[in-house]
Amino acid sequence: MNTVIIGGGKGCRAVLEMLVTGRLAVFRPEILAVVDPNENAPGMALARRMGWRTLTSLDEALALPGLELIIELVGSDHFLEELYRIIPPGIGILDHRVARIFWDLENLTGQLRLELERKSSLEEQLRRERNQLQQILDSLPDAVLVIDGRKKLEYVNARFEEITGQDRASLVRDGEFIDPFCEPQEGRLGPGHICSLEEVLKTRSPVQFIHFQPGEHSDQQYFRVIVNPIFNDEGEIDRIVETARLITAQVTQARETEESERRFRQFVDNAHDMITMKDREGRYQVINEQAAALFSMSPMDCIGRTDRDILSGRIAEILIRKDQETIAKKEHSSYEDTLLVDGERRYFDTVRFPLVDYKGDVTGVCSISRDVTEQKRLQQAVIQSEKMAAVGKLAASVAHEINNPLTGVLTFAEELKMDFLDKGVEGRVIEDLDVIISETMRCRQIVASLLDYSRVERPQRQKIGLRAIIERSLSLIKKQAAFQDVEFDLRLAEDLPEVRVDPNQMQQVFLNLIINAAEAMSNSGRITLCTQLNRDRQQIEASVSDQGPGIAPEIAKTVFEPFCSTKGQQGSGLGLSVVQTIINQHGGSIRVDSQAGGGATFTVSLPATGTGG
Repeated sequence: MNTVIIGGGKGCRAVLEMLVTGRLAVFRPEILAVVDPNENAPGMALARRMGWRTLTSLDEALALPGLELIIELVGSDHFLEELYRIIPPGIGILDHRVARIFWDLENLTGQLRLELERKSSLEEQLRRERNQLQQILDSLPDAVLVIDGRKKLEYVNARFEEITGQDRASLVRDGEFIDPFCEPQEGRLGPGHICSLEEVLKTRSPVQFIHFQPGEHSDQQYFRVIVNPIFNDEGEIDRIVETARLITAQVTQARETEESERRFRQFVDNAHDMITMKDREGRYQVINEQAAALFSMSPMDCIGRTDRDILSGRIAEILIRKDQETIAKKEHSSYEDTLLVDGERRYFDTVRFPLVDYKGDVTGVCSISRDVTEQKRLQQAVIQSEKMAAVGKLAASVAHEINNPLTGVLTFAEELKMDFLDKGVEGRVIEDLDVIISETMRCRQIVASLLDYSRVERPQRQKIGLRAIIERSLSLIKKQAAFQDVEFDLRLAEDLPEVRVDPNQMQQVFLNLIINAAEAMSNSGRITLCTQLNRDRQQIEASVSDQGPGIAPEIAKTVFEPFCSTKGQQGSGLGLSVVQTIINQHGGSIRVDSQAGGGATFTVSLPATGTGG
């Protein structure tokens, strides 16, 4: 519609701006001209900038061809009346009062349109955000369920369907949400069991638990489930987010690790060898009972501590040095360890090797040791036995070879002495002959001992009381001059079981022990003889105790070995060795208990009748 706007003020400018911006959706006039006597009026200036015609003469404007509508924006009723008077017929007028109402309607329509556009934009943005949220949820490695405060299901991500095999439809029944991880938890508000979702609604606090999904062995599943409440601005629970992570592999791995560790502990704890594992700083990480018991400790006393913390300085430094050598060389090593433990020398076959991690870096050292002290003792005993057998053969051969010359020397020495005495010769010659005779007799005694040692005969056993053997032995020596100053304290138990022994050999044993005891006291003091049953009543023990100077510990260990003597030049060192041989042949044993300066006690143990031997 061809239109002329009369009045170029602010109202005209507003109308033109609405036309330019397209805000007049219903009314779209074709502007022929803008009329105002003031060429600088706001509407006139805008019309010129936009390319519309501007006029200062009303008559000229009314004469424009094709004019159909006049929009009067002068705002004067008097001018409006004059305009109605002069306007040509057929031209409509939209006066300033109607125009204001029209513009208001147009503004309202524009605002409604903008609101609709904004709403559509917000709805589109909300749709995009919901899609984006769903994509984010679907990308998570955990199953995610979002439930509103009325327990209505809002979101389910793809991971849920993947790890559980359930779809969204299976989670809703009769419009209500069915929690697939409904794990009964003891309610914190009182007794009874409620589902975790209900507990979150009641306690307004998060809940987490391990959910087990039963099935066949390979189909069993474990989930770590966390149920979290989300609060709105008013502090009410707006939503609940339930996340579940599949941890079946971790549970299986944890069980396998636990089982491996259990088997490892059983192996370590039940091994007869001593097993230890230390870190690079020498702290014990693993030590079994056998290793800890070596130092009279328990494993817990050692864990986390170093050798310097629990062992004597020298032993600790030896172990630390060998551990560090193993770590430095990064190689396996095996050797024999010799350690002094509680004053006793112990021997160990030891294997050491470095412990490495997955990167190949050395993290510590492991040692496995076996106590071979008893084996070495047995080996040495076998060697000693073989040596003694050889000595026995040699002794028998030597004794036979030198016995005849000794007899000749002794015979001629005694005859010379008798000749010199018959001739009245005295002094140094006789003394020298006495020395020859005395030393020859001592040699004969040594030869006799060698022969006794080399031919200990097989015992001819019979049942007899040990008390009778001891009393018979005493009767042979008590009246000898050498025993005049010796007091005998007899503590011989009555009614003891008999023993199966060779009486003559056993008499030789006790004669030897009693004579040794008297000589240890220089033939002056008290000798105590005692017999009794041992604790398990299987052995009869007979002991001979003296009040002599005792035997030093280092000598006591070898006192039963051949040629070991505490009498110096006065003894052959074979007596106790023969005694031990006889006792062993009877299935018994002999031991010595002594302290330097405290006397000595030799105890013979023999099987009672019916218990062996």
